[in-house]
Amino acid sequence: MKKTIKAVSAAAAAVLAVIICAVLIIRQTHEDVLSKEAVVKKIEASYEGEVTKVTQSKNKRTYDMTLENPKGTYFIKADAKSADILSINRVKAMNPSAMSEKEAEHLALERVPGTVKKQTQQNRVATYTIQKEDGKTYEVKVDMQAKAVVSADQINSENQQKTPITKKEAKTIAERETGGTADDADLEENEGTLIFEVDVDLPDDKEATVKINAYTGKVANIVYED
Repeated sequence: MKKTIKAVSAAAAAVLAVIICAVLIIRQTHEDVLSKEAVVKKIEASYEGEVTKVTQSKNKRTYDMTLENPKGTYFIKADAKSADILSINRVKAMNPSAMSEKEAEHLALERVPGTVKKQTQQNRVATYTIQKEDGKTYEVKVDMQAKAVVSADQINSENQQKTPITKKEAKTIAERETGGTADDADLEENEGTLIFEVDVDLPDDKEATVKINAYTGKVANIVYED
């Protein structure tokens, strides 16, 4: 009988020891685990964005987090003791809104300062025909989704369908500048820019040649002849 009691006592003591060890191990494990706040702080310091949701696994070994930033939404699994990233997956990609026509035009004019003469849009690309002060014309394309200038190319004179001012307008400008009577006006190219050369008869039986920028209508120079 005594032997039986001793055996039962020994078995009970062994079970109790196992339970105590398990409790101590669990307690030690829990003491080593970082708080949600500490893990979130470390993750946000390492990755761009904001952690919007945090849950701890049932075994207390990991944290599951949702992080959001301008590029999308990410699911992160982090070690509960060290906050090291165990896995990260983007579950949703952000689709940034396209810029407005006004913003696209502003971007085009930043690349090529001047006056917008024409604007068209196809899908997400806006195309601007811009004339600079020197009369040169450029075609600027802006990707409104990517919010970036795709290209900015000068338009050759032969590719331009018409000039901003007419021959009649060029004559009027020449007459106003000289006080004479315009005789003829020829359209010529000078260093990539179209120029009207207007012959003017002056009141004193003299002549003058007025060169006018065909795009801007500005007088480039006046040559008086005897």
